[in-house]
Amino acid sequence: MTEKPTLLVIDDEPAVRETFKLWLEKEGYIVYTASGKTDALKILEECSIAVCLVDLRLKEEDGLEISKELIKADTLLKILILTGFPSYETAIDAMKIGIFDYISKTEEDQSIIQKIKRAVEARNKEIAAKDEYTGYRKNIVLVCNHMMIQEGFETFCRDETDYHLVHTYHSIDYIKTNDFNHKAALVLVCMSCSQKHLKYPKNAMSNLRLYFPNASVLILNCQYTDMEKMQLIKLGVKGFLPKNLSKEDIKMAFEAVLKGEFWIPRELTHRLLAELLKKTSEVKYKKPENIYQLSRREIEILQAMASGLSNFEISTKLFISQKTVKAHIYHIFKKMGVKSRTRAIVKAVEAHII
Repeated sequence: MTEKPTLLVIDDEPAVRETFKLWLEKEGYIVYTASGKTDALKILEECSIAVCLVDLRLKEEDGLEISKELIKADTLLKILILTGFPSYETAIDAMKIGIFDYISKTEEDQSIIQKIKRAVEARNKEIAAKDEYTGYRKNIVLVCNHMMIQEGFETFCRDETDYHLVHTYHSIDYIKTNDFNHKAALVLVCMSCSQKHLKYPKNAMSNLRLYFPNASVLILNCQYTDMEKMQLIKLGVKGFLPKNLSKEDIKMAFEAVLKGEFWIPRELTHRLLAELLKKTSEVKYKKPENIYQLSRREIEILQAMASGLSNFEISTKLFISQKTVKAHIYHIFKKMGVKSRTRAIVKAVEAHII
């Protein structure tokens, strides 16, 4: 059974609150009411509110200021500003602080219901997108042809339900361009199965970044020397897992890398740190070559696209309209000579733009 959407009506007139409550409950909603900010924030703490209808002109409080506080408390909350005195200026102010829509009290009932429905749908989509992003943060790609290792990681993922083995490849040369996956969080590469590719680590790492732009790379069955490990770290490898590592150690390694840390021996950490400190003063920043003449905003949008964000999520992240996002994407495609997001991201990675 579908859960009824929950609404909150904020108005300092008891008769108005009661009228809206009775009407919206008949329309199938669960309705709470509040006379001002204090009551509204208390309700928001205790209940999951989908949409809030806020009167613009309260006697002692400002509806837009209340809305700002409500959005701080719940960034996914959709707010409809309700007023008997509509004006262009107040509508613009409402949109600037992230209000979903603006309603005149003189509107037809059905028009108000439609706006509420759209607000509920928008919130549900954002929650689904957020859940999906959270779900794929622990997706694993395994590059290994050893049956026992494959079965071991399959068992690991069954036991540790936060992790999901999305694909297994026999070696790096089995990965093709159409296998591009921005949802992969970890790529595990067996040293022995991809030995011929790892002889040229720069090319191997470049290809893995191209196929899995948001993933961290770890080397399995590692028998490299410290010097070889140092080279791989500089190319982007985040850790090395020796043979016969326990499930607990594997989990610790994965969690460390997902938090942005390295999983390497302590002595190698000291050596790496010393070398980096020694070379810090010699390092000069080199700006990536922007061969497609993309603007700073277009590069930001490309980076957001590579992270798997939708047009709506990009507009929210960058504080611009969806129409503006679409216009930027059109210009990106035109400048890069592509017709899809995937090709744009792949070419941007190849050109080291993102």
